[in-house]
Amino acid sequence: MPDSKDIYLVRIYYKGQLGAFKSRPVLVINNLGNGLVTIVEITSVPPKKPPSHYDKFKEPIIRWAVYGLANPSFIKCKNIHNIETSRLFQKIGIIDDDEFMHIIEQIDLYN
Repeated sequence: MPDSKDIYLVRIYYKGQLGAFKSRPVLVINNLGNGLVTIVEITSVPPKKPPSHYDKFKEPIIRWAVYGLANPSFIKCKNIHNIETSRLFQKIGIIDDDEFMHIIEQIDLYN
Protein backbone atom coordinates (compact mmCIF):
# COMPACT_ATOMS: atom_id res chain seq x y z
CA MET A 1 0.00 0.00 0.00
CA PRO A 2 1.48 3.38 -0.98
CA ASP A 3 2.30 5.80 1.83
CA SER A 4 3.19 9.48 2.03
CA LYS A 5 6.83 10.07 1.02
CA ASP A 6 6.91 7.08 -1.37
CA ILE A 7 8.21 7.63 -4.89
CA TYR A 8 6.51 5.48 -7.52
CA LEU A 9 6.44 5.15 -11.26
CA VAL A 10 2.94 5.86 -12.52
CA ARG A 11 1.14 5.81 -15.82
CA ILE A 12 0.35 9.38 -16.92
CA TYR A 13 -2.20 9.26 -19.74
CA TYR A 14 -2.18 11.80 -22.55
CA LYS A 15 -5.40 13.77 -23.00
CA GLY A 16 -7.16 12.97 -26.25
CA GLN A 17 -4.97 9.95 -27.06
CA LEU A 18 -6.79 6.73 -26.20
CA GLY A 19 -4.54 4.44 -24.17
CA ALA A 20 -1.36 6.48 -24.74
CA PHE A 21 0.70 7.10 -21.62
CA LYS A 22 4.21 7.65 -20.35
CA SER A 23 5.83 6.45 -17.17
CA ARG A 24 6.64 9.25 -14.76
CA PRO A 25 8.00 9.25 -11.24
CA VAL A 26 5.65 10.78 -8.70
CA LEU A 27 5.76 11.55 -5.01
CA VAL A 28 2.84 10.26 -2.96
CA ILE A 29 1.58 13.12 -0.80
CA ASN A 30 -1.34 11.34 0.84
CA ASN A 31 -3.09 7.98 0.74
CA LEU A 32 -6.79 8.82 0.79
CA GLY A 33 -7.68 5.27 1.87
CA ASN A 34 -10.39 4.69 -0.76
CA GLY A 35 -8.26 3.40 -3.61
CA LEU A 36 -6.99 6.91 -4.33
CA VAL A 37 -3.72 8.68 -3.58
CA THR A 38 -2.71 12.32 -3.93
CA ILE A 39 0.48 12.62 -5.95
CA VAL A 40 2.74 15.34 -7.30
CA GLU A 41 4.68 14.83 -10.54
CA ILE A 42 8.47 14.65 -10.74
CA THR A 43 10.48 15.76 -13.79
CA SER A 44 14.14 15.67 -14.75
CA VAL A 45 13.71 18.78 -16.93
CA PRO A 46 15.31 21.71 -15.07
CA PRO A 47 13.79 25.18 -15.05
CA LYS A 48 14.67 27.30 -18.08
CA LYS A 49 16.66 30.52 -17.74
CA PRO A 50 14.83 32.82 -17.66
CA PRO A 51 12.11 30.61 -16.18
CA SER A 52 8.81 30.19 -17.96
CA HIS A 53 5.60 30.47 -15.93
CA TYR A 54 5.56 26.81 -14.83
CA ASP A 55 9.32 26.66 -14.27
CA LYS A 56 8.79 28.91 -11.23
CA PHE A 57 6.94 26.02 -9.57
CA LYS A 58 9.69 23.40 -9.91
CA GLU A 59 11.38 22.51 -6.63
CA PRO A 60 14.70 20.63 -6.79
CA ILE A 61 14.96 17.24 -5.11
CA ILE A 62 18.28 17.49 -3.29
CA ARG A 63 19.00 13.80 -2.64
CA TRP A 64 17.49 12.49 -5.87
CA ALA A 65 19.94 9.58 -6.31
CA VAL A 66 19.38 8.32 -2.75
CA TYR A 67 15.63 8.19 -3.47
CA GLY A 68 16.04 5.95 -6.54
CA LEU A 69 15.73 8.60 -9.25
CA ALA A 70 18.04 8.18 -12.25
CA ASN A 71 18.68 11.90 -12.89
CA PRO A 72 18.66 15.21 -11.04
CA SER A 73 14.95 15.85 -10.55
CA PHE A 74 12.37 18.46 -9.62
CA ILE A 75 8.94 18.36 -8.02
CA LYS A 76 6.31 20.03 -10.21
CA CYS A 77 4.54 21.81 -7.34
CA LYS A 78 1.55 22.79 -9.50
CA ASN A 79 0.93 19.26 -10.83
CA ILE A 80 -1.03 17.70 -7.97
CA HIS A 81 -3.52 14.94 -8.79
CA ASN A 82 -5.69 12.35 -7.11
CA ILE A 83 -5.25 9.06 -8.95
CA GLU A 84 -6.24 5.45 -8.48
CA THR A 85 -3.62 3.38 -6.68
CA SER A 86 -3.80 0.86 -9.54
CA ARG A 87 -1.89 3.36 -11.72
CA LEU A 88 1.13 3.09 -9.41
CA PHE A 89 3.18 0.23 -10.77
CA GLN A 90 6.69 0.35 -9.28
CA LYS A 91 7.95 1.79 -6.01
CA ILE A 92 11.43 3.25 -6.51
CA GLY A 93 12.18 4.99 -3.22
CA ILE A 94 11.17 6.93 -0.14
CA ILE A 95 11.95 10.60 0.38
CA ASP A 96 13.24 11.62 3.82
CA ASP A 97 11.16 13.57 6.34
CA ASP A 98 13.03 16.89 6.03
CA GLU A 99 12.88 17.03 2.24
CA PHE A 100 9.24 15.88 2.25
CA MET A 101 8.25 18.67 4.65
CA HIS A 102 10.12 21.23 2.52
CA ILE A 103 8.26 20.06 -0.59
CA ILE A 104 4.89 20.20 1.22
CA GLU A 105 5.67 23.77 2.30
CA GLN A 106 6.45 24.73 -1.31
CA ILE A 107 3.27 23.09 -2.58
CA ASP A 108 1.24 25.00 0.02
CA LEU A 109 3.01 28.23 -0.95
CA TYR A 110 2.26 27.83 -4.66
CA ASN A 111 -1.31 26.58 -4.39
